[in-house]
Amino acid sequence: MRDAPSRPRLAQLHAAILKIPGVESANVVGAPTPTEIHIVSRGKRTPKQIVRDVQSLAAASFDLRIDHRIVSIVQLEGEAPPPAPQRAARARIERVALGSEGKNQWVEVSLKWPNDSSSQGSGASGRTREGRARGATTAVLECLDKALSSDEATVEIDHILIQRVGGAEWVLVHANYYQRGESLPLLGSAMIHDDVATAAARALLDAVNRKLPPL
Repeated sequence: MRDAPSRPRLAQLHAAILKIPGVESANVVGAPTPTEIHIVSRGKRTPKQIVRDVQSLAAASFDLRIDHRIVSIVQLEGEAPPPAPQRAARARIERVALGSEGKNQWVEVSLKWPNDSSSQGSGASGRTREGRARGATTAVLECLDKALSSDEATVEIDHILIQRVGGAEWVLVHANYYQRGESLPLLGSAMIHDDVATAAARALLDAVNRKLPPL
């Protein structure tokens, strides 16, 4: 099939035809009005039904009168193949905040999920950078609790390392992913931009995200 028409009106018609049930691909030829419309379809709908849909669509949305004789249909056998499975989008950092009251200090983390829901967690920290980094990872694990529990999994932090590489500092988080009696080591990293807590949260999420089930 040739590419979609470059002329705006016919390009819009082409895009609309592709949305008709049963249409797999299409090509619209002609200017300023279509002189040929070629369609490949699959499914239970008859060519006559598809031609009528094209005519109705063109008349209602584009004020075009389509002669059925310019519409050719190639119909493939069988049902339309199921869409390829899409990889579940990953959780992302929505907010990292530091809090304190008296001698107590903590890190709060909020994650945003693909379904637009959020989860929150907090972890005790200290005045040192290492303490804030560990508090952030504890908060992330609390955010991930629901997703991990649904997959019968747990995550334990093994090491957190603040390392200078070249002209920048990085946080490296080594964790262990436990699931149904098996253990898998995970390693995540993130560059420190503003605060070590945010970098630590991103590093752990980088390590765990590929193992998370859809929420």
